[in-house]
Amino acid sequence: TNEQNEVMSSFEKIVNGNIVQRDGKFYLKVKGSGEFEMGLVSEGYRKLTTIMYLILSGSLSKDSVLFWDEPEANMNPKMIKPMVDALIALANMGVQVFVTTHDYFIQQCFNMEAVYGKNKKMKYAFISLYHAENGEIKAECANELRDIQHNSIMEEFDELYDRELRMIDGD
Repeated sequence: TNEQNEVMSSFEKIVNGNIVQRDGKFYLKVKGSGEFEMGLVSEGYRKLTTIMYLILSGSLSKDSVLFWDEPEANMNPKMIKPMVDALIALANMGVQVFVTTHDYFIQQCFNMEAVYGKNKKMKYAFISLYHAENGEIKAECANELRDIQHNSIMEEFDELYDRELRMIDGD
């Protein structure tokens, strides 16, 4: 569909190429660099090209669901924003997208879209799981990160910042 082609274009820009299947093997055809067997490309590229393959095969289409655990693992930080944009394009296509992350940049990219994005029809849900003082696992959910009280990513980010300030002050 046109929507799938648009999403594919987003992913092709990220990997600077497309997927080729030949003799039962998959290759990443990179513009200006040639073809690379999937087993020889980085894990980050394999993840992205797997999503591309799922779109091409029709497995990832309107009304389907994508669960992606820690997409930032083995991913070049410069690929985070384009990857988030591509996932948002998938969601706009009608795919329900679930992402788990421990990454500040992914979290903030999604939050910026939730707060400032132009597509007000898009629904975002930020969910935080945490241990209560009694050891019970609790969850909280909000449409924007600022409404999450237990955000371990931000807590650690703040701790790192405070630690640096203490080092600057000589404490």
